[in-house]
Amino acid sequence: MHHEPDDAMFDGDGGLDDRDPDRTDVAEVDPGGAAGPEDAGPEEIALEEELRALAARLEPVPDRLLQAAVDAYAWRTVDADLAELVFDSLADTQEAALVRGGQGERLLSFRASSLTIEVEVTAAGAARRVIGQLVPPQRADVQIRHRDDVVTVATDELGRFIADSLPAGPVSLRCAPPAGAPGAAGQIQPPVVTDWVPI
Repeated sequence: MHHEPDDAMFDGDGGLDDRDPDRTDVAEVDPGGAAGPEDAGPEEIALEEELRALAARLEPVPDRLLQAAVDAYAWRTVDADLAELVFDSLADTQEAALVRGGQGERLLSFRASSLTIEVEVTAAGAARRVIGQLVPPQRADVQIRHRDDVVTVATDELGRFIADSLPAGPVSLRCAPPAGAPGAAGQIQPPVVTDWVPI
């Protein structure tokens, strides 16, 4: 069967057009497509740099937030068990309204593989009061770490602890056996460190 060649295969001079018939030029696919970053002109680049400088001047990242981020990494140790936040009474407005004592209190719960830390935070102006309990109950040293300092308190035989006059801001708790105490069954080991949460 004889096949007539397609006229589209010939160029204007009657010769074969050497273009690939399956080739599709970019301009044919998206002639009006948006230019990428590499296609930005001097004006667009200058405008972007000006906007970045303006944002850095008007809304700079607070130094204390940067320091808190640094501390968050500095305090995480490979030999500590991370206790993740599993409950926050402020996460649900209905639960927050039912917290005993009114809206000035907040309940937090952190859970690690072998320990749960229950915390109640009470606001008194700019200060915070933290009351907590370890489950299962045991004696331990609890470090309450915040942006300015570290407050260390000891739990009683029921695993309860309390700290007053803490500043508002991000905090993390580190629970470990009392210094010099012999290891015992059910005792914290390795130390447990909680997520950082704002209070």
